[in-house]
Amino acid sequence: MGTGGEHWLWRLSARDWLAAAENELKQGRSNLGARRTAVTFARRAAGMALNGALVAQADQGWASSRCETAWGRSYMDHLRTLADAADGSVEAREPFAEDDCLRCRELLAIPVMPPQGLVQLSAGRDQAASRALELAELIVHACAARIQP
Repeated sequence: MGTGGEHWLWRLSARDWLAAAENELKQGRSNLGARRTAVTFARRAAGMALNGALVAQADQGWASSRCETAWGRSYMDHLRTLADAADGSVEAREPFAEDDCLRCRELLAIPVMPPQGLVQLSAGRDQAASRALELAELIVHACAARIQP
């Protein structure tokens, strides 16, 4: 684990952040009929996995202070920073590929609420919620690939 002391990022190991992300994905999948809830869980899952990636970056040579500030404080900050980095330099999105950043962008573009005037006639799967969870799962997997066993 990193050497960040009391900063919230260091309260969990990289693997524990990934486990928390997997739990958020599970919660999101169980709420596919509730778009707002499912999309929120998807975003939280991606953010927790990104926390794990930040903790792992300390083991790859990043200073604790860089890990604590690189992508902002909240999971939404993390997603926004990486979404914006899709068009930037490799250093801006390090350690992720452009595709990973584009997934962050697409996840943020999914509205938590359906468009006004549309009434969902069944409590079935919401397509936008399903897509949000697919994207979050891809982001979680990208983060897991950057965390050493």
